[in-house]
Amino acid sequence: MVMRGFGLGIGITGLGCLTGCFQTPTTSVQVAPLRVATVVLPAAATVTAGHTTKFTAQADGEPAGKVAWRVLEPGGGSVDAAGLYQAPAVPGVYTVQGAFEAANGQTAAAKVTVVAPPAGAILAPARVLAGAAEQKAGIAPVPGSTYLWTVTGGSITSGTDTPDITFLAGTGPKVVLSCQVTNAGGTVLNSSLEVPVAAPVSLSITPAAVTITAERTMKFGFDITGGISLGVVWSLGEPGAGRVDAAGNYVAPAVPGLYTVRATSQDDPAAIATAQVKVVAQPPQSLTAPGSFQPGAQGLRAMVPEVAGMTYAWTLDGGTITSGADAPTVVFQAGDGPTLALSCTVTNEAGDTFVARQVLKAQ
Repeated sequence: MVMRGFGLGIGITGLGCLTGCFQTPTTSVQVAPLRVATVVLPAAATVTAGHTTKFTAQADGEPAGKVAWRVLEPGGGSVDAAGLYQAPAVPGVYTVQGAFEAANGQTAAAKVTVVAPPAGAILAPARVLAGAAEQKAGIAPVPGSTYLWTVTGGSITSGTDTPDITFLAGTGPKVVLSCQVTNAGGTVLNSSLEVPVAAPVSLSITPAAVTITAERTMKFGFDITGGISLGVVWSLGEPGAGRVDAAGNYVAPAVPGLYTVRATSQDDPAAIATAQVKVVAQPPQSLTAPGSFQPGAQGLRAMVPEVAGMTYAWTLDGGTITSGADAPTVVFQAGDGPTLALSCTVTNEAGDTFVARQVLKAQ
């Protein structure tokens, strides 16, 4: 009896041990964080250097909660806690990133293209003539910009929506060029320039008429008002009229005759002034007289070449002029001395002179 009871006790105890030592195994499951659709809006923006633009953030299509904003590139500008982006002064392409606190730090980004401010300095002639066609004006182009031109006091002939235009000037007193320039960032610049309309050209030449000795030189002048440059171009009216340089210095030809010298306005080819030029021969430089004389002889003659338009003035030392003191041929009487000194001053129409001299000896 005792033995059976002991055995039964062991069995119960063993059973209890077995049931206490064996437990059901457990499994640990790792749950992945839930992905959220995060975006920064707008996804791409173009901003003028130094200007601002606003970015917003959405998570699963709804406004996001707290977002940590930053610009990824050094020198790419700045963005505040509300998503307001301040563009840098240097154009370029930069990245604005938002980190979403409610989405376990997920990020989204937008690209920002920073462009230069619009350029609007108008280049145009300093002055234009009334009614002048094909006048040009322009603005240094900036890629991505648009242009809208208007003209007051004239009319555009081409290029209304381009950086460069051609225009027709009105009658004055000015042409106003205006252009609205818009860059790729949407920044607008209104630029304008007033171009005076010059008065019509009035031109005269000085002297307007001149007589000059063959192969001599002289300088022509001019008076001009109106126009733009106040300059002239010099030219000759006929072949063989001599030479004239850009400053109006004239060289007469060797052949006497009537010629013209012209001054033409650089601005208005229709404005021409003309000078009449009479080219005359040089005074003759020879004198013919007896080789000797008898003291007291009468009816002696001397002469110089006769040229039309010349004047003559004879003088005589050691004798007496009896006729022709102002003619090409002079008649004179010898004195009692051993010599006679003849001279004749010949002057042409240009005022140039030559003095011919000869000394005669008594036989």
